[in-house]
Amino acid sequence: MASIQKRGSSYRARITREGKSTLSATFPTKAEALAWASEIQAKIRLGIYHDESELRPIQESDFEEAANHYIQTHSIYKKSGHSEIGIIRILIKRWATLDVAEINKFHVLALRDELLSLGRAGSTINHYFNAISKIYQMLTEEWGMLVTNPIKGIKRIPNSKGRSVRVNRDIESQLLAGCQAIDTPLLASIIKFAIQTGMRRGEVMGLDWADVDIANRKAYLHKTKNGETRQVPLTLRAIEVLRALPKTEERVFPMTFDCLRSQFKRLRSYLKQGWDGYGANPFKDLRFHDFWHEALSRLSDAGLNVIELSHISGHKTLAMLKRYTHPSHEAIFLKIDKNLSL
Repeated sequence: MASIQKRGSSYRARITREGKSTLSATFPTKAEALAWASEIQAKIRLGIYHDESELRPIQESDFEEAANHYIQTHSIYKKSGHSEIGIIRILIKRWATLDVAEINKFHVLALRDELLSLGRAGSTINHYFNAISKIYQMLTEEWGMLVTNPIKGIKRIPNSKGRSVRVNRDIESQLLAGCQAIDTPLLASIIKFAIQTGMRRGEVMGLDWADVDIANRKAYLHKTKNGETRQVPLTLRAIEVLRALPKTEERVFPMTFDCLRSQFKRLRSYLKQGWDGYGANPFKDLRFHDFWHEALSRLSDAGLNVIELSHISGHKTLAMLKRYTHPSHEAIFLKIDKNLSL
Protein backbone atom coordinates (compact mmCIF):
# COMPACT_ATOMS: atom_id res chain seq x y z
CA MET A 1 0.00 0.00 0.00
CA ALA A 2 1.36 3.41 -0.95
CA SER A 3 1.03 6.71 0.88
CA ILE A 4 2.27 10.23 0.22
CA GLN A 5 3.37 12.53 3.05
CA LYS A 6 4.32 16.20 2.77
CA ARG A 7 7.55 16.90 4.60
CA GLY A 8 8.47 20.58 4.49
CA SER A 9 8.92 21.51 0.83
CA SER A 10 9.23 17.90 -0.37
CA TYR A 11 6.99 14.82 -0.61
CA ARG A 12 7.79 11.34 0.65
CA ALA A 13 6.28 8.29 -1.05
CA ARG A 14 6.10 5.14 1.03
CA ILE A 15 5.21 1.59 0.04
CA THR A 16 4.44 -0.89 2.79
CA ARG A 17 4.71 -4.58 1.96
CA GLU A 18 3.51 -7.40 4.17
CA GLY A 19 6.41 -9.39 5.52
CA LYS A 20 9.01 -7.09 3.95
CA SER A 21 10.66 -3.79 4.80
CA THR A 22 8.86 -0.54 4.11
CA LEU A 23 10.22 1.32 1.08
CA SER A 24 10.33 5.04 0.49
CA ALA A 25 11.69 7.81 -1.68
CA THR A 26 11.52 11.62 -1.46
CA PHE A 27 10.63 13.93 -4.37
CA PRO A 28 10.33 17.69 -4.86
CA THR A 29 6.71 17.47 -6.10
CA LYS A 30 3.67 15.43 -5.17
CA ALA A 31 3.14 14.41 -8.82
CA GLU A 32 6.60 12.82 -8.94
CA ALA A 33 6.00 10.98 -5.69
CA LEU A 34 2.67 9.62 -6.96
CA ALA A 35 4.21 8.58 -10.28
CA TRP A 36 7.06 6.74 -8.54
CA ALA A 37 4.69 4.93 -6.18
CA SER A 38 2.37 3.90 -9.01
CA GLU A 39 5.24 2.60 -11.10
CA ILE A 40 6.80 0.54 -8.31
CA GLN A 41 3.44 -0.87 -7.20
CA ALA A 42 2.65 -1.91 -10.78
CA LYS A 43 5.98 -3.71 -11.09
CA ILE A 44 5.45 -5.49 -7.81
CA ARG A 45 1.93 -6.62 -8.82
CA LEU A 46 3.19 -7.93 -12.18
CA GLY A 47 6.14 -9.68 -10.55
CA ILE A 48 8.66 -7.90 -12.74
CA TYR A 49 10.27 -5.80 -10.05
CA HIS A 50 13.64 -7.28 -9.07
CA ASP A 51 16.16 -4.45 -8.83
CA GLU A 52 16.26 -3.63 -5.11
CA SER A 53 18.74 -0.83 -5.81
CA GLU A 54 15.82 1.28 -7.05
CA LEU A 55 14.42 1.34 -3.54
CA ARG A 56 15.91 2.08 -0.15
CA PRO A 57 14.84 0.90 3.31
CA ILE A 58 13.08 3.58 5.28
CA GLN A 59 15.51 5.72 7.26
CA GLU A 60 13.07 8.30 8.61
CA SER A 61 9.67 8.08 10.22
CA ASP A 62 7.12 10.30 11.89
CA PHE A 63 6.54 9.47 15.54
CA GLU A 64 2.85 8.88 14.78
CA GLU A 65 3.71 6.30 12.15
CA ALA A 66 6.18 4.48 14.40
CA ALA A 67 3.89 4.58 17.45
CA ASN A 68 0.89 3.22 15.57
CA HIS A 69 3.03 0.42 14.15
CA TYR A 70 4.20 -0.45 17.67
CA ILE A 71 0.59 -0.61 18.88
CA GLN A 72 -0.38 -3.01 16.08
CA THR A 73 2.67 -5.25 16.42
CA HIS A 74 3.39 -5.16 20.15
CA SER A 75 0.85 -3.49 22.45
CA ILE A 76 -2.20 -5.45 21.33
CA TYR A 77 -0.51 -8.70 22.32
CA LYS A 78 0.26 -7.62 25.89
CA LYS A 79 -1.95 -8.38 28.88
CA SER A 80 -1.78 -4.74 29.94
CA GLY A 81 -1.90 -3.55 26.35
CA HIS A 82 -4.96 -1.33 26.74
CA SER A 83 -3.12 0.82 29.29
CA GLU A 84 -0.01 1.10 27.12
CA ILE A 85 -2.12 1.95 24.07
CA GLY A 86 -3.81 4.76 25.99
CA ILE A 87 -0.43 6.23 26.92
CA ILE A 88 0.92 5.92 23.36
CA ARG A 89 -2.13 7.68 21.93
CA ILE A 90 -1.49 10.59 24.28
CA LEU A 91 2.11 10.68 23.07
CA ILE A 92 0.94 10.64 19.46
CA LYS A 93 -1.19 13.74 20.04
CA ARG A 94 1.86 15.44 21.52
CA TRP A 95 4.52 14.43 18.97
CA ALA A 96 2.53 13.42 15.87
CA THR A 97 4.32 15.74 13.43
CA LEU A 98 7.83 15.17 14.76
CA ASP A 99 10.28 12.78 13.14
CA VAL A 100 11.49 10.11 15.56
CA ALA A 101 15.05 11.42 15.15
CA GLU A 102 13.95 14.89 16.30
CA ILE A 103 12.63 13.76 19.68
CA ASN A 104 15.27 14.04 22.38
CA LYS A 105 15.53 13.95 26.16
CA PHE A 106 14.39 17.57 26.44
CA HIS A 107 11.03 16.60 24.90
CA VAL A 108 10.78 13.79 27.45
CA LEU A 109 11.74 16.07 30.35
CA ALA A 110 9.09 18.58 29.30
CA LEU A 111 6.54 15.74 29.26
CA ARG A 112 7.70 14.60 32.71
CA ASP A 113 7.39 18.10 34.17
CA GLU A 114 3.91 18.54 32.72
CA LEU A 115 2.74 15.21 34.15
CA LEU A 116 4.18 16.12 37.55
CA SER A 117 2.35 19.46 37.47
CA LEU A 118 -0.88 17.55 36.83
CA GLY A 119 -0.26 15.45 39.93
CA ARG A 120 0.47 12.20 38.13
CA ALA A 121 2.10 9.50 40.27
CA GLY A 122 5.69 8.47 39.75
CA SER A 123 4.60 5.02 38.61
CA THR A 124 2.34 6.59 35.96
CA ILE A 125 5.17 8.76 34.62
CA ASN A 126 7.42 5.71 34.51
CA HIS A 127 4.81 3.96 32.36
CA TYR A 128 5.17 6.83 29.86
CA PHE A 129 8.96 6.42 29.95
CA ASN A 130 8.66 2.69 29.36
CA ALA A 131 6.32 3.15 26.39
CA ILE A 132 8.68 5.65 24.74
CA SER A 133 11.68 3.40 25.33
CA LYS A 134 9.93 0.37 23.84
CA ILE A 135 9.01 2.27 20.68
CA TYR A 136 12.65 3.30 20.17
CA GLN A 137 13.84 -0.23 20.82
CA MET A 138 11.57 -1.32 17.98
CA LEU A 139 13.03 1.37 15.71
CA THR A 140 16.63 0.30 16.34
CA GLU A 141 16.24 -3.46 16.68
CA GLU A 142 13.50 -4.17 14.13
CA TRP A 143 13.60 -1.26 11.70
CA GLY A 144 17.37 -0.87 11.80
CA MET A 145 17.17 2.89 12.26
CA LEU A 146 20.11 4.80 13.74
CA VAL A 147 18.20 6.81 16.33
CA THR A 148 18.98 7.58 19.96
CA ASN A 149 16.51 6.48 22.58
CA PRO A 150 15.40 9.79 24.20
CA ILE A 151 14.93 8.02 27.53
CA LYS A 152 18.67 7.35 27.79
CA GLY A 153 20.15 9.13 30.79
CA ILE A 154 16.78 10.08 32.34
CA LYS A 155 16.14 8.66 35.80
CA ARG A 156 12.85 6.98 36.60
CA ILE A 157 10.57 8.68 39.13
CA PRO A 158 10.46 7.00 42.56
CA ASN A 159 7.15 5.23 43.15
CA SER A 160 4.74 7.05 45.41
CA LYS A 161 3.68 5.56 48.72
CA GLY A 162 0.79 3.13 48.56
CA ARG A 163 -2.70 4.53 49.02
CA SER A 164 -4.41 3.82 52.32
CA VAL A 165 -7.95 4.68 51.24
CA ARG A 166 -10.69 2.66 52.93
CA VAL A 167 -14.12 2.44 51.31
CA ASN A 168 -16.10 1.94 54.51
CA ARG A 169 -19.64 0.65 54.52
CA ASP A 170 -21.12 4.13 54.69
CA ILE A 171 -19.22 5.18 51.54
CA GLU A 172 -20.20 1.92 49.88
CA SER A 173 -23.87 2.61 50.68
CA GLN A 174 -23.57 6.08 49.16
CA LEU A 175 -21.97 4.60 46.04
CA LEU A 176 -24.79 2.13 45.59
CA ALA A 177 -27.42 4.80 46.25
CA GLY A 178 -25.67 7.00 43.69
CA CYS A 179 -25.85 4.21 41.12
CA GLN A 180 -29.59 4.02 41.69
CA ALA A 181 -29.92 7.81 41.37
CA ILE A 182 -28.10 7.97 38.02
CA ASP A 183 -29.66 4.70 36.80
CA THR A 184 -26.56 2.51 36.48
CA PRO A 185 -27.66 -0.80 38.05
CA LEU A 186 -24.93 -2.92 36.44
CA LEU A 187 -22.27 -0.58 37.84
CA ALA A 188 -23.73 -1.11 41.31
CA SER A 189 -23.43 -4.88 40.86
CA ILE A 190 -19.84 -4.53 39.68
CA ILE A 191 -18.89 -2.39 42.70
CA LYS A 192 -20.51 -4.79 45.17
CA PHE A 193 -18.86 -7.79 43.53
CA ALA A 194 -15.41 -6.14 43.42
CA ILE A 195 -15.53 -5.26 47.13
CA GLN A 196 -16.68 -8.76 48.05
CA THR A 197 -14.16 -10.75 46.02
CA GLY A 198 -10.85 -8.87 45.93
CA MET A 199 -10.74 -9.27 42.15
CA ARG A 200 -9.06 -6.62 40.03
CA ARG A 201 -11.05 -4.56 37.56
CA GLY A 202 -9.87 -6.56 34.55
CA GLU A 203 -10.60 -9.83 36.32
CA VAL A 204 -14.13 -8.72 37.22
CA MET A 205 -14.91 -7.41 33.74
CA GLY A 206 -13.43 -10.47 32.02
CA LEU A 207 -15.26 -13.04 34.13
CA ASP A 208 -17.41 -15.50 32.14
CA TRP A 209 -20.35 -17.48 33.50
CA ALA A 210 -18.53 -20.63 32.47
CA ASP A 211 -15.88 -19.81 35.10
CA VAL A 212 -18.35 -19.29 37.95
CA ASP A 213 -19.18 -22.21 40.25
CA ILE A 214 -22.03 -20.95 42.40
CA ALA A 215 -22.67 -24.34 44.04
CA ASN A 216 -19.10 -24.49 45.37
CA ARG A 217 -18.77 -20.69 45.71
CA LYS A 218 -15.75 -20.28 43.46
CA ALA A 219 -14.69 -18.13 40.54
CA TYR A 220 -11.91 -19.40 38.24
CA LEU A 221 -9.59 -16.71 36.87
CA HIS A 222 -7.57 -17.60 33.78
CA LYS A 223 -6.24 -14.15 32.86
CA THR A 224 -4.56 -12.50 35.83
CA LYS A 225 -1.98 -9.75 36.32
CA ASN A 226 0.84 -12.15 37.22
CA GLY A 227 -0.13 -14.62 34.50
CA GLU A 228 -1.11 -17.44 36.86
CA THR A 229 -4.59 -18.91 37.14
CA ARG A 230 -6.27 -18.86 40.55
CA GLN A 231 -9.55 -19.58 42.31
CA VAL A 232 -11.35 -16.89 44.23
CA PRO A 233 -13.78 -17.85 47.02
CA LEU A 234 -17.15 -16.13 46.74
CA THR A 235 -18.76 -14.59 49.80
CA LEU A 236 -22.48 -15.00 50.39
CA ARG A 237 -23.03 -11.41 49.29
CA ALA A 238 -21.05 -12.04 46.10
CA ILE A 239 -23.31 -15.01 45.42
CA GLU A 240 -26.35 -12.77 45.92
CA VAL A 241 -24.96 -10.37 43.31
CA LEU A 242 -24.47 -13.19 40.81
CA ARG A 243 -27.91 -14.70 41.35
CA ALA A 244 -29.54 -11.34 40.71
CA LEU A 245 -27.88 -10.98 37.31
CA PRO A 246 -29.39 -12.26 34.03
CA LYS A 247 -27.41 -14.94 32.21
CA THR A 248 -28.15 -13.66 28.73
CA GLU A 249 -24.54 -13.14 27.67
CA GLU A 250 -21.27 -15.01 27.98
CA ARG A 251 -19.70 -12.49 30.32
CA VAL A 252 -21.01 -11.99 33.84
CA PHE A 253 -20.78 -8.21 33.57
CA PRO A 254 -21.38 -7.34 29.90
CA MET A 255 -19.91 -3.83 29.88
CA THR A 256 -16.92 -2.40 28.01
CA PHE A 257 -14.01 -0.79 29.84
CA ASP A 258 -14.84 2.55 28.21
CA CYS A 259 -18.42 2.32 29.46
CA LEU A 260 -17.22 1.37 32.93
CA ARG A 261 -14.85 4.34 33.06
CA SER A 262 -17.57 6.68 31.83
CA GLN A 263 -20.18 5.48 34.31
CA PHE A 264 -17.76 5.48 37.23
CA LYS A 265 -16.62 9.00 36.39
CA ARG A 266 -20.25 10.10 36.25
CA LEU A 267 -21.01 8.43 39.59
CA ARG A 268 -17.99 9.98 41.27
CA SER A 269 -18.90 13.44 39.96
CA TYR A 270 -22.48 13.04 41.17
CA LEU A 271 -21.43 12.02 44.67
CA LYS A 272 -18.62 14.56 44.90
CA GLN A 273 -21.01 17.41 44.16
CA GLY A 274 -23.58 16.10 46.63
CA TRP A 275 -21.13 15.57 49.49
CA ASP A 276 -22.29 17.46 52.59
CA GLY A 277 -20.25 15.69 55.25
CA TYR A 278 -17.30 16.91 57.26
CA GLY A 279 -13.64 16.55 56.40
CA ALA A 280 -12.17 15.53 53.08
CA ASN A 281 -14.60 14.57 50.34
CA PRO A 282 -14.10 10.78 49.92
CA PHE A 283 -15.31 10.87 46.31
CA LYS A 284 -12.90 13.54 45.09
CA ASP A 285 -10.06 11.12 44.34
CA LEU A 286 -11.84 7.78 44.55
CA ARG A 287 -10.55 5.15 42.13
CA PHE A 288 -12.02 1.84 41.07
CA HIS A 289 -8.77 0.25 42.25
CA ASP A 290 -9.68 1.33 45.80
CA PHE A 291 -12.42 -1.35 45.84
CA TRP A 292 -9.70 -3.97 45.46
CA HIS A 293 -7.75 -2.45 48.36
CA GLU A 294 -10.90 -2.40 50.46
CA ALA A 295 -11.74 -6.01 49.69
CA LEU A 296 -8.33 -7.24 50.86
CA SER A 297 -8.47 -5.04 53.95
CA ARG A 298 -11.91 -6.36 54.88
CA LEU A 299 -10.68 -9.93 54.48
CA SER A 300 -7.75 -9.07 56.73
CA ASP A 301 -10.15 -7.55 59.26
CA ALA A 302 -12.13 -10.81 59.14
CA GLY A 303 -9.05 -12.67 60.40
CA LEU A 304 -7.55 -14.19 57.24
CA ASN A 305 -3.79 -14.63 57.45
CA VAL A 306 -1.32 -13.50 54.80
CA ILE A 307 -1.19 -16.92 53.13
CA GLU A 308 -4.97 -16.97 52.76
CA LEU A 309 -4.99 -13.37 51.53
CA SER A 310 -2.29 -14.07 48.94
CA HIS A 311 -4.30 -17.07 47.73
CA ILE A 312 -7.20 -14.73 47.00
CA SER A 313 -5.28 -11.72 45.71
CA GLY A 314 -2.58 -13.51 43.75
CA HIS A 315 0.27 -11.59 45.40
CA LYS A 316 3.57 -13.45 45.41
CA THR A 317 5.37 -11.40 48.07
CA LEU A 318 4.42 -10.14 51.52
CA ALA A 319 5.81 -6.71 50.67
CA MET A 320 3.31 -6.22 47.84
CA LEU A 321 0.44 -7.63 49.88
CA LYS A 322 1.26 -5.22 52.70
CA ARG A 323 1.18 -2.34 50.21
CA TYR A 324 -2.42 -3.13 49.29
CA THR A 325 -3.84 -4.27 52.63
CA HIS A 326 -4.82 -1.82 55.35
CA PRO A 327 -6.48 -3.38 58.40
CA SER A 328 -8.83 -1.10 60.32
CA HIS A 329 -7.98 -0.01 63.86
CA GLU A 330 -11.30 -1.48 65.02
CA ALA A 331 -10.36 -4.94 63.71
CA ILE A 332 -6.96 -4.75 65.38
CA PHE A 333 -8.52 -3.78 68.71
CA LEU A 334 -11.02 -6.65 68.48
CA LYS A 335 -8.20 -9.14 67.99
CA ILE A 336 -6.20 -7.61 70.84
CA ASP A 337 -9.15 -7.65 73.23
CA LYS A 338 -10.11 -11.18 72.21
CA ASN A 339 -6.71 -12.81 72.43
CA LEU A 340 -4.77 -10.87 75.04
CA SER A 341 -5.43 -10.52 78.73
CA LEU A 342 -4.62 -6.98 79.79
